[in-house]
Amino acid sequence: MKVKVYKNLTKNTWSIQDYKTRKVIGYCDHMRLDNAHFIVGEKTRQKVIAENKKYVHAYVSGEWCDTWTLSGDLETVTYNPRKSRYFRTTTYYGNRSIDPKWKGTVYLHRDSQKGLTVTRKVA
Repeated sequence: MKVKVYKNLTKNTWSIQDYKTRKVIGYCDHMRLDNAHFIVGEKTRQKVIAENKKYVHAYVSGEWCDTWTLSGDLETVTYNPRKSRYFRTTTYYGNRSIDPKWKGTVYLHRDSQKGLTVTRKVA
């Protein structure tokens, strides 16, 4: 099932939207997306910067995988609309922009120390 996932700041979890209808179909603390890519809505990002308010405009889109384990070489990913128009690897992993055309496996999970965390599998 193809979905879009974003960080829900109110519920402090991941919100899952149906890709076609854009309706929220659930919430989850741990999930894996295959053939995933990172999406940033530039027009809404500019609105976030101009109004200094928070609007949903950044997603991870991909195919929801029901069963999985966290494995392989991974990089932690972050996003800050005021610093970059792209998702980026964290400073520990080189602070590199992630090409919007990149596709791969992404894990969205709750880390006991960092809170909600996004990691991607390194090819």
